[in-house]
Amino acid sequence: MTLIESLKSFKGAATIDELTELFRELAPAIIYGGYIRVGEDFRIYIHTVEFYFHAENGSPFDIQDLIVYHREEKYKGRRVPYFPVLSLHAHASGYDITFENEALKYRASALIRAYSIYDVKEKRFLDTQKGGRHWDDRSTYLYDFINGFPIDGKHYIEWIDAEQTCPHEVKEPAPRRNVFTYENGKKTDKKDLRPWSFSRTKDITL
Repeated sequence: MTLIESLKSFKGAATIDELTELFRELAPAIIYGGYIRVGEDFRIYIHTVEFYFHAENGSPFDIQDLIVYHREEKYKGRRVPYFPVLSLHAHASGYDITFENEALKYRASALIRAYSIYDVKEKRFLDTQKGGRHWDDRSTYLYDFINGFPIDGKHYIEWIDAEQTCPHEVKEPAPRRNVFTYENGKKTDKKDLRPWSFSRTKDITL
């Protein structure tokens, strides 16, 4: 199954536990299922994703995730169109891969929290962190690579599915980084412990 097929098959869940299990099943498709191609220069392989899910008014679900950037309540009095599935959403924390659903009125996305960058021309992974580690967890650093979107209709930045897919394990889910709970619509200093962060068990190799 391709990544876009996996994302389109996702239909939400009514409880945190059910949603966490769906994210656990979906995570390998994003982490192992291919890469983001940036022109003929770079490939971005995903190491860690953090999932986000927020039900809008009128949704059959009742799960709130007020840290979500792309939602109706964040922009009072303004319509917020739903992104097509497998869109890249740039925001203050980096890039999301989106899988929102207008019919079921929810916003869903996976933040690219950690990744590896392969230089196609030099045929090597970039050492973007000290110590020669081939993956980086500074999500906003991706702005230096995923940019220059052409507006001439050509596909410069796109998802490329892996040629072969097979089951891959992910680490036990963990809480998302720097995400806190909300009470009465205001952020608290309590850590949001929903285990919606998933990582590879092994570093990326080609």
